[in-house]
Amino acid sequence: TLVLGVEARAAEPAVKRGVVKGTLIFAGKPTADVVVSLEGVPAEIAKVDLAEAKPKRAVMDQREMKLVPYVLPVLVGTTVDFPNNDKTWHNIYSKSAAKKFDLGLYPPGKSRSVTFDKPGVVRVLCNVHPSMEAFVVVKEHPYFTAPDQSGNYRLNNVPLGKYRLRVWHPQLGTTEAGVELVREGEVVDINFDLQKK
Repeated sequence: TLVLGVEARAAEPAVKRGVVKGTLIFAGKPTADVVVSLEGVPAEIAKVDLAEAKPKRAVMDQREMKLVPYVLPVLVGTTVDFPNNDKTWHNIYSKSAAKKFDLGLYPPGKSRSVTFDKPGVVRVLCNVHPSMEAFVVVKEHPYFTAPDQSGNYRLNNVPLGKYRLRVWHPQLGTTEAGVELVREGEVVDINFDLQKK
């Protein structure tokens, strides 16, 4: 009977899934400076998907007196490397509630790291160069992405159901749209034209 029990459990239907994709435009041009996330996935499904989506390392580069990318979405627990690829020293820090840190002054060719262990938006700055600014957006579920340079985003493996699709932009805040996937393999297109409020 034990063997039967194992077989019966293995035969349980997998969660049916689809795709949500689209394009983001801001001020008439495609934008990559946003985070697109799916909110409202049932906790029991999100828990399983989260267990499979291990936090990875990510990189926020210092290059040409900029932090690149300007907006970096990561999963809770992700370690972000901050390599200095400029010809000058930098001191990267944040005073954000979700993660306070100060990497100290370090020279070209060196890198320092931070692990982001709480969800939220972390504003990253350089206290030597006030014009340098970027954002690490820390999510506690795996249903998020940043668009490519053409403003295209794609969320694969979305469990069927009704959700809120949330777009976060550093200057515009949050924009939301409802989304529903009803058939396995369904692809839903949702485009956003972001406007200054």
